[in-house]
Formats: sequence, structure tokens, C-alpha cells
Amino acid sequence: MKIFKLKSEQQLSECRKHVFAVITISILILSIYSNTFHAAWQFDDKQNIEDNTRLHLTVISWQGLKDTFFASIDGSGKIYRPIACLSFALNYYFGKSNVFGYHLVNTGIHLVASIFLFLFIYTTLKLPLLKARYGPNVYFIALLSTFLWSVNPIQTQAITYIVQRMASMAAMFYIMAMYFYLKARTSRQPFSRIAWYFVCFISGILAFGSKENAAMLPFSLFLFDLFLIQGLTRKNIKKNAIVLAALLVIPLALALLLKGPSFFIPSHMLSGYELRGFTLSQRLLTEPRVIIYYISLLFYPMPNRLCITHVISPSHGLLHPPTTLLSILLILFILSAAVVKSKKWPLICYCIVFFFLNHVIESTIFPLELIFEHRNYLPSMLFFVPVSILAIQGIQHFSAKPGMQFIMSAFLIFIIIGFGHSTFVRNFIWKTEESLWIDAVDKNPSSFRPHHNLGKYYSDIGQSNKAISEYLSALGLKPETYGDKTYLSQYNLGLEYMVVGKDKMAMQHFQKAISLFPKFADAYCDMAIIQTREGKYMEAYKTLITSLTYDSSSLQAHNNLGYVLIKMKRWSDAISELHKALELRTGYAPALINLGIAYKYEGDLKKSVYYFKEILKKRPKDLLVRLHLAENYFLMGEKGIADSIVSQTINLWGVKKFHFLIKKTFSNNSHALQELPKKNITFRLVEKAYLNEGMSLKQMRKQLAEILAE
Repeated sequence: MKIFKLKSEQQLSECRKHVFAVITISILILSIYSNTFHAAWQFDDKQNIEDNTRLHLTVISWQGLKDTFFASIDGSGKIYRPIACLSFALNYYFGKSNVFGYHLVNTGIHLVASIFLFLFIYTTLKLPLLKARYGPNVYFIALLSTFLWSVNPIQTQAITYIVQRMASMAAMFYIMAMYFYLKARTSRQPFSRIAWYFVCFISGILAFGSKENAAMLPFSLFLFDLFLIQGLTRKNIKKNAIVLAALLVIPLALALLLKGPSFFIPSHMLSGYELRGFTLSQRLLTEPRVIIYYISLLFYPMPNRLCITHVISPSHGLLHPPTTLLSILLILFILSAAVVKSKKWPLICYCIVFFFLNHVIESTIFPLELIFEHRNYLPSMLFFVPVSILAIQGIQHFSAKPGMQFIMSAFLIFIIIGFGHSTFVRNFIWKTEESLWIDAVDKNPSSFRPHHNLGKYYSDIGQSNKAISEYLSALGLKPETYGDKTYLSQYNLGLEYMVVGKDKMAMQHFQKAISLFPKFADAYCDMAIIQTREGKYMEAYKTLITSLTYDSSSLQAHNNLGYVLIKMKRWSDAISELHKALELRTGYAPALINLGIAYKYEGDLKKSVYYFKEILKKRPKDLLVRLHLAENYFLMGEKGIADSIVSQTINLWGVKKFHFLIKKTFSNNSHALQELPKKNITFRLVEKAYLNEGMSLKQMRKQLAEILAE
């Protein structure tokens, strides 16, 4: 087989072609994504997967599997992307929160999608309408198109970003459905045709169950049949008009099934724009610019152009900015040309229509954010088919000039290697949350979100000073098109000031957050913590009532209100409030501790002991709970048990560690909101335990004096 004689591919058997394609696609994908298997949880991963308890499958049961179908983070109780969510739940079942398994599945999905993309393109090119034109070179076109798509760096967001499995899984089942439909349409055996249609239908359902943008599948299949099997003629268009009308019912029926009748109410369908920094009309004007930018990224996807958050200002009119009108005209021209030239170049024109069609859901009326790279994963699946056809024609044009053919072939290989290398490099950015958001800050230093999210990362790992710096940077910037989320930065900044002991500054930022978002329940709840520390119990009580008015299901607010009522010596009210917290979450540790304290003060020492023991079942080394329990037994007259509990606690931690912890617990500088056991009883028990440990009276008194002096 001569290297530049493309028609020589006919010398290979179908089996060898397919085996070679699968092996090379697998090697490429596994190589360029080999550095992603330990990349950290990112951005929306935490709330959608890590903190989403409905996905934390511990036992394979029908009820457990069923719960995963309703795992929406908004708590609506409606079915939410059940197939993708089920896959996350199974990942959790086998590997808990270890990211390796999640990345392995994501990469596997991309590999399967790439293989079926190759099979679909290859089989399509052999259709009667296309075979005469592309027949000798179908393998080369299919393989090159698949390579250019599968190794493109823009796809990293749909693969390395764990939660975007929703997008890649939908695309995988989508292209599988298209391949099975094609097999059904070209099958000559009635039984096999029915079987292919059946698996096509199942794949389509699985695609829509992974993400809603797969609702465009019926239209993609309809146009595929019209463009490439029947032929786009007036006669065929008229003949299929009824079919097209019927197809409109499918996405509407699916929306009705999953979203309910309220989805079709315009005010409900478009609800969410009040949280965005743009209107419906501005989004419709802006998206053509976004689509053109997506196209540029597909052609030139260098790592310095890719980012988790792209900054694009909304269009306020056709000429504001001028690129709005230019983008609209360019898209209209491309689509018009695709329709006009569809008879001459049906495959190329279909690929163009496919790209724009599959951007319809996420690039039109719905109040989504303006731009994300993963939205290109499905629409771009056929994007490089025209490019590959052009490359073939270029090589064939220079059939008499082997030197030019060599240069063009080398250039194609260089592009594939370059794309693969750029993908590999881009994946390093996804390694940690810090690297991802530092990259975003470097590329968009005047953007609000990267600074805010980098601050949140530093907050989560306990680096308060860095977190404060990033939040202050974010607050000095405009929050772009994500809606005015500055109240979150104000609130998070307040939390960090609480951590470093600057309660007055924290209170100022909580108040600013509330001025921006008056119904911000969490801000009221944390304001109450500061008021409680300051001994302003009535103010704290009123603040927590306000917090619960806006969020009656807040565990922290119910627990903190119970604590405040304890400080106000309203024991029965405190007990009632703390039981409300336990109704929301059985076994909620802070509420159990406060119940033990409330019952102790009310005089019901047996119930107090019960709740402290419940905590120790889950947290057997909890120092504070052990000291409260020891105090209870002392008050009940069972001093031997009290002594034993303190001695066991010292042995659990070791004398030095125990001394450090008890010093920290009783320090006046402690900012924890916690009720301490009585010092005179606790220290008497500790003194006796120290003596039993063989510590000298002089040493023991010195250490206890250090604590009492603070």
C-alpha cells in the first residue's frame, strides 16, 4: 500500500480497518488523558456529586437506585438527568470519593463516543448518495475526522471536569443512536432492521436521560435521512412535512414528563434571568458571537485560549458591539449556503446544520450562562468531516507532486500531535482547584468569578489570609454576566474574618451581604453567632428567627437557636428547637450535644447521658462530650464512673495532647460556639486523673494554673 495513494486503503479488509481504528483511537485518547486520573474535584463537582447525598449509594437496592434519579441539587424532587446521576452513584458505590474511578469512566465514555463517531462517519460515507464521491477515501476521512475531534483540547472541559460527564455521556449515546439508526436504514433484513431501530430508541432515551440537549436527536436523524438518504428535494421535503411536525411532539412530551406542565408557562420557563447579569433579548443577541467564538476555539484551541470561565460582555443591540450584527449575518450566510448547496454537497451541508442545530437548546432562550466550552462536545462531533474532506481533496490535487503530498500529510500529522499535546498540557491545569482558578485569574485578571472561587478554595483549605485577599480582589470587580453574586463574596469574607477573630469586621460584611440580598438566611445565622459570643442573646434570638423565616430547613439555624435558648435558660424551648434540627437530619451531632446540655441544665441527667453517649458512638474521642459526660456522672453521684471516663480520655489522647486540647477548649480566646462543662468539677476530675497517671502535684498544679490564668 503506497503511503500517498489514498485509494490503496481498499486493499485492507473491513476487520483490519476497524481494529486499526479502535487501537489508534484508544492509544491517542489514553495517552493524552493519562494525566487526568487524579485531577481534583472542581467547581460544580462538589455540590452536584461530593455533597449530593442522594448519589452516595452504599447498598445496591431498588430504592437506592431510584433515589439517584431525583438527585437534583435544587431539591425539586423531580427526575434529573437520571442516567448520568446513576453513573455517579455507581462510581460512589465502588470508590466513594476517590476521583480515579470517576475520571476512568469519563475517559472511557470519551473513548466509546470516539469509536462510534468513527463508525458513524465511515458508514455514512458509504451511503449510495455519497459512495461515488468519497468511496475510495472513506476510511481516511472517517479516521482523520475522529482524530481531530477526539484529541481537540476544547473537549477537556467535557472529559476532565467530572460533572460534565452529563454532556459527554449524552453525546456518546447520541452518536450511538445515530449509528444504530443508520444501520437500521441500510439493513435489508426485517428482523435486524427492527433490532437496530430498537437499540437506536434505547440509546436516544439514555442520551436524553444524561442531559436535556439530546432532545435535538430526532431532528438530527430527520435531517440526516432527508439530506443523505432520501436527498433534499422539494418532493421529499413535502413528503416529510408531517413527520417533522410529529417530531416536534417528542421533545415537548419529554419536557412534560420530566419538568411537568408548569415548564410550558413562559414565566416559569424563563425564570432565572433575574439571577443573571443579562436579559432574554441580550442573551439572544450575544449567543451568535459566542457561537463564532466556539468555532474559532475548535480551529485554534491552544491552552492559552481555553479557560473555565470566559469573559464575554452581553450585546445590548445589533451594533453594540458591532460584532453582534456581523456574527448574526455570518451565521445566516453559512446556514443559507448549507441549504442552497445541500444537493451538491449534502454531507458537508449536513455537518454544518448539525453543528448549529445542536447548539439550539443551550444557545437560545433558556437563562443559562452565556459560554462554556463543554457545550461544544456534542455539536462539534461532525465539525471536522468537511475539514477532512478538504484535506483529502488537497492531497489528491497534488497527486503529481509527491513532495507537496508529503508536506500536506506531515502538516495533518503535526496538527493531530499538536492538538494532543495541547490537550495533555491543558489537563495539567485541571490537576487541582488552585491551578484551575489561578489559570482563570491569569487569563481574566479583571473577572469577578475566578477571584471569588480561588478565595473559596483557599478558605476550604484553611488559608484565611489568602482567601481574604482574593475575596477583596473579587469585590473590587464587576461580577460580569453571572448576576450580582457579590453578596456571596461579602458573606464568605465575613466568615474568614470570623476565623481570624475579627468579629466586628465579619459583622460588617454580613450586613453588606444582607443589604445586597435581604433574604440571605445564612448571613443572619452567622451574624447571630457573633451576637451570641458577645452575650447579646436577645439580639441573637431575633436574628435567628429572621434566618429561619427565610430558610426553615436550616440545620445550623435550628441548632444555634437551641444554643441561644440554653444561654437564655429557656431549657424546654431549647429542647424543642433542637429536636426540630434532628427531624431534619437524624444524628446531627451539634444538636445531639446541645440536647445533652439542655437536659443536664433542666435536671434530667439520664436523658443528658443518653444523648452524650449517642455522640460517642460516632465520635468516641470527642473531648468536650467526654468531659460533659463525666460531669453528669459526677452530679449523679457516680464519681467512680466519672473518674474512669476522664482517665480513659487521657489515655486516648496521651497526656501531652490531652493537656493541649483541654487548654484550647477552656481558653477565653476560643471562638467556638460551645457550652463548656463546669471548670470546678472538670478540673477536680482531671486533677485526680493526673495523680493516677503518676504526675507530681507540683507539675499538675502548674499546668492547671496555666489554664485557669487564661
